[in-house]
Amino acid sequence: MTKERGTIEPNFHLKVSLSIIYFLGTWPPYMNKYRILYLLYTVCSFTFLLGILLSSEIANVIANWGDMSKIIAFATILMTNSIHASKVIIILCRQKRIQALLDIANSPAFNRYDKKNQDLLMSYTWKGIFHHAVYQSFGAIAVFCWGITPITDLIAGRSRRLPMEGWYPYNVTRTPAFEITAGHQGVAIIIACFHNVALDTLVTGLITVACCQLAILERNIISINKEKSMQNNDKSFLIEENVMSYQQLKRCIIHNNKIFLFTREIQDIFSTVIFFQLLSNCIIICLIAFNLSQMKVYIPAVLIGLVTYMCCMTYQIFIFCWHEYTYSNGRIFEQLVLQY
Repeated sequence: MTKERGTIEPNFHLKVSLSIIYFLGTWPPYMNKYRILYLLYTVCSFTFLLGILLSSEIANVIANWGDMSKIIAFATILMTNSIHASKVIIILCRQKRIQALLDIANSPAFNRYDKKNQDLLMSYTWKGIFHHAVYQSFGAIAVFCWGITPITDLIAGRSRRLPMEGWYPYNVTRTPAFEITAGHQGVAIIIACFHNVALDTLVTGLITVACCQLAILERNIISINKEKSMQNNDKSFLIEENVMSYQQLKRCIIHNNKIFLFTREIQDIFSTVIFFQLLSNCIIICLIAFNLSQMKVYIPAVLIGLVTYMCCMTYQIFIFCWHEYTYSNGRIFEQLVLQY
């Protein structure tokens, strides 16, 4: 049977994020004989994407300690990579709890197979995909501009410069050290961008599921009075109507409690890393704005990269705040109705 035009699998946005995380080595198969081999792949992937970059950036801070202008210049990338690494650790250490959330999101308890609410499920799935696409677009443009910096410098006849500032125990201006290091940095930051966005959209995707369930719960609560008003007003039906309304309201309360437990688990797992993410993003945006104001020579690739990176950091804050705002509004409605 073919799907209707515009339809999509409910919670497909979670599947997209998980697929990226899995292929980049941060979602080991649970209770699988290949888990050990996958964990070796995880170590190699982490080393390639973040380990080498973080080591060079930290060494660069130590080497330039006392020169605040240089430290500020590359502090943005260091902070981004540090938060990225912390999210990887959270995902690996709390994978079992996250998988339990994913199982709930795709279970009948959350109306996964309820045809009546397919419109809401698809609507929120499309919203999750939209946020992923916009967020990924900003990040991809920024890291692509940084990744091609050595090429643009070569074309413009400027001196050799790596895509990212870092300290290495060898002369990075000589061949072939420069080409190898620049190639690694360019590929690593592009892949790491996709990975970092997938980690963030996994969290916001779970919040999107909670928002969707609140919308479904709101519809179910409102339908109680509608269905009751449509029933026969004869006294012989009053008892039956009251029993039906009570059972519907009871199911709504159970559903409400499941949503509350679901969101509380999200908060317990990710609250700390989200706090540091938002804090670092505010600092990064200020540092980028400062660096832009101090630029004397405007190189198009660098300028576009910094501006889109600032947009990426701003949108990263936005998606967390937007989902939290949507969820909070839904919670207020449900609490008022259920208390009444």
